[in-house]
Amino acid sequence: MKRVQQGFTLIELMIVVAIIGILAAVALPAYQDYTTKGKMSEASALAATAIKNINVAFNDGSLSATTANADLGMAAAGSITGKYVASVTAAGTSATVGTVTIVMRGFNDTAIDGKNVVYTVTCTAGASCITTVGGSVPTKFYPKT
Repeated sequence: MKRVQQGFTLIELMIVVAIIGILAAVALPAYQDYTTKGKMSEASALAATAIKNINVAFNDGSLSATTANADLGMAAAGSITGKYVASVTAAGTSATVGTVTIVMRGFNDTAIDGKNVVYTVTCTAGASCITTVGGSVPTKFYPKT
């Protein structure tokens, strides 16, 4: 009696392994960027109070070039921290512009650790305040405003 062979050939297995390798090579960097962007969201969460306080200081006329965390009713920069945020510093640069500087940490990535995200709040009398994002973190990781 003749037995029928069952199973996969070597070439079929090699093709499957090659396809999995290609998919992994594409998916891994995309996943790493995705998780980094998720971690960066902590920056915008911790900056929200400082941005709001700069808006309030502008509206009540107390925003100036010497405005700092304490003037905005916030804790010292080094005591506002998170898992991925080392400090949050709010400062006025003029009577109509304030900045919130956030120093990042804990990413195990030299492109981000120790770098900063800077929110610039520009206010116009009789209008609203506009917030823009900048800093030394790569632009693809900037949190939303």
